Amino acid sequence: MSRTIPRAYVTAAWSKNRVEAEDEARKYCAELVKAGYLPLCPVLAFSGIISDEDPDGDKKRREMSEDLLRRARFLVICGKRSNEDVKEDVSIAKRAKVIPTTLDGLLAYQ
Repeated sequence: MSRTIPRAYVTAAWSKNRVEAEDEARKYCAELVKAGYLPLCPVLAFSGIISDEDPDGDKKRREMSEDLLRRARFLVICGKRSNEDVKEDVSIAKRAKVIPTTLDGLLAYQ
């Protein structure tokens, strides 16, 4: 019988530069995979899927991101900075009973 891999939604105060944000996200996700988690990272999941010219693009990304977050076991806050997006993710996680933690905190108990 195979075990279920715990899902970890990845959030951070992402760079406005998409390339930098994706590079940062890959590093965080790689750490989670090494620790045995399935990273759910909208920065990577929706990259190139929703056009920047789509007038509803931000709304679609936010709705799909929230759906991923609600399916996760953990909300993993990465990086040293915070912003409104991170605070919103924490608020959603609390309502959905998803456990908020930091990447350092999650990896410390491996």
